[in-house]
Amino acid sequence: MWGMKFNLNPQQKLAVQAADKPLLIVAGAGTGKTRTLTGRLAYLMENGVSPNRIVAMTFTNKAAKEMAGRVHNAKIANTLCECRENFSHNSRPVSHHSHYAFPFIGTFHSFGARILRAEAELLGRNGNFVIFDNSDSLQIVKKLFKSESFRNKDSDYSGAAEICRKISRIKNGIVSLGSMKNSSPEDILALKIFRRYEKELQKNNAFDFDDLIEKVVKIFRENSKVLEKYRGRFHHILIDEYQDLNNKQYELVKLLVGASSRISVVGDDQQMIYSFRGSNFQIFLDFEKDWPDANVVLLEENYRSAAKIVKAASALIANNENQKPKTLWTKKEDGAPVKIVETSDEESEADWIAEQIQIMTNDNNDDNKTSVIGHGRHHGANVAVLYRTNAQSRAIEQTLIERGIPYQIFGGLRFYERKEIKDVVAALRYAQNPNDEISRERLEKNIAKGRFSRFRESLDGDNFSSPTELIRDFLDSTDYLELVGRNFLNADERRENIAELLHFASEFKDLPSFLEQITLLQPTDSPSQVFRKKNLGGQAVSLMTIHLAKGLEFDSVFLAGCNEGLLPHNRSLGNGTETEEERRLMYVAMTRAKEELFISFYDIPSRFLGELPQELVEFESLVSGGKDFSDLDSEERYITLD
Repeated sequence: MWGMKFNLNPQQKLAVQAADKPLLIVAGAGTGKTRTLTGRLAYLMENGVSPNRIVAMTFTNKAAKEMAGRVHNAKIANTLCECRENFSHNSRPVSHHSHYAFPFIGTFHSFGARILRAEAELLGRNGNFVIFDNSDSLQIVKKLFKSESFRNKDSDYSGAAEICRKISRIKNGIVSLGSMKNSSPEDILALKIFRRYEKELQKNNAFDFDDLIEKVVKIFRENSKVLEKYRGRFHHILIDEYQDLNNKQYELVKLLVGASSRISVVGDDQQMIYSFRGSNFQIFLDFEKDWPDANVVLLEENYRSAAKIVKAASALIANNENQKPKTLWTKKEDGAPVKIVETSDEESEADWIAEQIQIMTNDNNDDNKTSVIGHGRHHGANVAVLYRTNAQSRAIEQTLIERGIPYQIFGGLRFYERKEIKDVVAALRYAQNPNDEISRERLEKNIAKGRFSRFRESLDGDNFSSPTELIRDFLDSTDYLELVGRNFLNADERRENIAELLHFASEFKDLPSFLEQITLLQPTDSPSQVFRKKNLGGQAVSLMTIHLAKGLEFDSVFLAGCNEGLLPHNRSLGNGTETEEERRLMYVAMTRAKEELFISFYDIPSRFLGELPQELVEFESLVSGGKDFSDLDSEERYITLD
């Protein structure tokens, strides 16, 4: 029954039906890992495991929502429903049937937030705590810096961000407190500020983003009864993207699983690209050491990409030494060769990319196509331009604008980072938690103390039953929209943003759920206003860094700036471990493409291009006087900086 619902191949079925013991699913790119993990979850429920005893954790809201949707749509047993209390915090609220149960399916951080809501008193908070974002944490550290009278004002300002980074590294288990005690003066200062920072969080009835994991680990380590309570509640732990765990997330998993063997994880060591934020590659490789009796199942059939793309990406990643070997293959047709294009500079590269996109999405040469975007070879939404660093988007954006090609860019200024949105959210946070000094200070500074006083007085009646009513009260009591109109040239755009926030808030019945939802949003959840303002109906070309593209797929992919010094990045040169991660990054970029893959470079070509088999690529040089690429051997074609 379940096999038909999830349409599993033999290896996927082997993973889904594995014995009740530790399970490692090594899933290559495009091999259906989400389908398999979802099938595993459904299989457990069909075999008598109560849904509310299952926890499935992943790293992105998109993956959590997809998994939850698949489980719900499968209608496994009669215990499933769209129940918001038990549903992942990472999807918008849906119909309410509280008498049904649903497994927890969400991100690590949403899981941690749920535990903290129940156990906050153990850490000197109450359940109405707020979650501070990075800018809130920076404000606290800046205040502490000034109180330390450290150096001069300019040094304090620049040093505060570095202190925040050090605090985050402590909380994520990248560095230990003990190692900092006898270290550099900067580390000793960071340690001193860290201790005061923790007291400030408690005073504000707040946790920062890293606390959502670190503080849960602290509770579990220091309160054996609490730990046993949750071990008894959650009998099966499923982890997506296991290769991306950092030390603290790993500790959380180990504590929760305990001596039990009920853990199933899926991941791909060839797609581990987040060491810069603390992911520990070795955790994935050591799974069989942690659980010696583990089942290991390889998923190697790629369902996404044309055969030449799969073969080229596989040849590239085979050059990495530190990995679990696997052989990716596909039943799909060969498709077009990987196109490699040499340009003279980033402007000419951007111009070439834009021209190719126009050929795909418009068609002036084929009578069967029209000149309207979305009716050519591809919809615009099926095309992505990927790059190693955000700075590379400048030339590409400029050219797309000049040619009138609509696009959406991910990873720019997020919706919830806009001033007017942060002001409204600060008001909501203060309404929920009057101990939140950061929100109070922001409001007093941005709208003046008199307006803030009127808002505070309006809260005394406590008659607000929804986030929407609270937002409207804030706007009315402070004349905030009038303030926006008086102070900003783009007042209409800012009012539109507030209207969008009101619309989203209307989908929530209670304030804590709404605030937690927006705090846990991620860059890929909020494309820039370029997309929404142009009202393109989902047909815009996607621009993003390779890191943000992980987990996504597109018919056609342009990988821009495949230069030595960009990919691999010059920071990784000379370090074999980091160079291997850069190679994994390029592998991830290549395997986003379903039908067509275009790679462009200028200046010195990336050493990784020399690792692609010549029979799978097609080269074109747009540089005047350039050599015929196909006539050169591997050493001549690519200059490396080893």
